[in-house]
Amino acid sequence: MSYANALREEELKNKVAADFFKDYDSTKIIGNVDFCIAKITDKSGGKQKLLFDESAMTQSLLWAEAKRGKRQNIYESFVQLIMTIGKARTFEKYLPPVFLGAFDAEKIAFIQYNIISPVFTQNDFDWTVTSSNHETKEFRQLYETVKEELERKSQIFYFDKDEKELRKFIKSNFVLGRQGHSNIVITKNNFVTVYFKWLQDVKPSIKIDWEKAKQLGILDADFYLADLLSKDNESIKDSLFVLLKRNQYFMFRKEEDELGLRDPTLVEFNDNQRAHRRFWSIYDRPPRREFWNYIVERRDLLVPQDVRERKGSFFTPQKWVELSQKYLADVLGENWQDEYYVWDCCAGTGNLLNGLTNKYNIWASTLDKADVDVMKDRVKNGANLLSSHIFQMDFLNDDFAEKCPKGLLDILKDEKSVKNW
Repeated sequence: MSYANALREEELKNKVAADFFKDYDSTKIIGNVDFCIAKITDKSGGKQKLLFDESAMTQSLLWAEAKRGKRQNIYESFVQLIMTIGKARTFEKYLPPVFLGAFDAEKIAFIQYNIISPVFTQNDFDWTVTSSNHETKEFRQLYETVKEELERKSQIFYFDKDEKELRKFIKSNFVLGRQGHSNIVITKNNFVTVYFKWLQDVKPSIKIDWEKAKQLGILDADFYLADLLSKDNESIKDSLFVLLKRNQYFMFRKEEDELGLRDPTLVEFNDNQRAHRRFWSIYDRPPRREFWNYIVERRDLLVPQDVRERKGSFFTPQKWVELSQKYLADVLGENWQDEYYVWDCCAGTGNLLNGLTNKYNIWASTLDKADVDVMKDRVKNGANLLSSHIFQMDFLNDDFAEKCPKGLLDILKDEKSVKNW
């Protein structure tokens, strides 16, 4: 959904109210504020009643600035709204809203009122200037004062691509009496959808040559996982190939040096992290802990199809895992796990090895170092594997003597061990 660029401001306000706030009262006029939303709480008897009466102490959920057209500077619209409220001291005549907002024909943004409210206590600011004139000294001064908070904490939704998220945000947060606000929760059911939105909004702001990175086996999915599995802009799973550290990423080498270390490469944003902050402001990070392993193990869903086909990176469903073990038992006997060695040479994240019992006879290798890290992280969380039996290898092209761990190499060289091959 989007609106025509030529819509007049009044018509735009009516359409936004009808399309997104039909369950609320949008008829209130609060001082010189363009757009006001209050909650309708009682629809009994076929009549709608406002929780608050018609007095000046009406409680609102949103005060917003509206602008016709598209590509308006949303932060300047916020500043104009702040100046309008400050000039008329509207917050002294009416109970302040939960949110301040700004919108035009392509987008709408929200910020909690209490984040901005301290600015109204400034004693050395001239609130008498015209708020619609964006060129005054006072306007630019106020813009610089609140710009950082607006960029960091406002939540922006585009009517066309973010319609679903916007409706969820309004439903969750436009509730009288709610303390704070609720973001969109990421689960194992929607993390892929969020990833595709991340590709559009965040990926272009990361300062890296993606084609060269792709040739090195570094994928945008690794950056997305670093973002997703983070708290306060700090990745919380150390085994990830890429880690987010506040306002930059650390990308680790795929190969360890002679000391067993992987020196990190610093990757920065090309827009001072503005797109990143704007995108993640509407989502809860990290997802619930119970989803972490699932999301990392299903990294294959975040890998472009051409890369998946080239690497053979396909997820193995659990029912196939169980069926494979049944077939092996049928052919090799019920004690096969103790009598044979298992080497999954294209293990991915190790799904095919789920349920095996003799970890001393299991080896796992894969082409992608990030998948090796995932398997080793699973060992730390109780997977029945040995970390020393997990390694990176391209078994079609690499030298076995160079890449295989000594224990596996000894088995491969032992005639007795391979007599039944």
